Amino acid sequence: MNNILILPKKEKRTKPLPRQRVFYIGFRYVGPYLCQDVQNLYLKRKGMINGIRYWSIITYGKYDEDDYKTYSIELDECEENKIFEMLRKYELSDMISLDDLEDMGCKIKTQNLENVIKISDKTLIIK
Repeated sequence: MNNILILPKKEKRTKPLPRQRVFYIGFRYVGPYLCQDVQNLYLKRKGMINGIRYWSIITYGKYDEDDYKTYSIELDECEENKIFEMLRKYELSDMISLDDLEDMGCKIKTQNLENVIKISDKTLIIK
């Protein structure tokens, strides 16, 4: 006679946060007209405070012209739920999608977002 063992179903683990904390998201032109400079912008995942994760937009640059080091300069910071407002302010909302943010470790609930346009089964972009 055979003994049949019923094993519990294996629970799926949530996707862990990537080890990388700084992600390149695009560039923008800064400076006066006809004398513009290209500024590369990065999205940085910061720590959690009271259960809310914070994100910031940073760039790398020098404080003075004579300085030989480049520093990370934080331009703006926001809570995880307001990340698309911050990207809209820097005109970067077209360069990054919700899927890209989820790959970076952002856990935004889509039911709380306004003006969501569904392009395909997975990609969502905010106006």
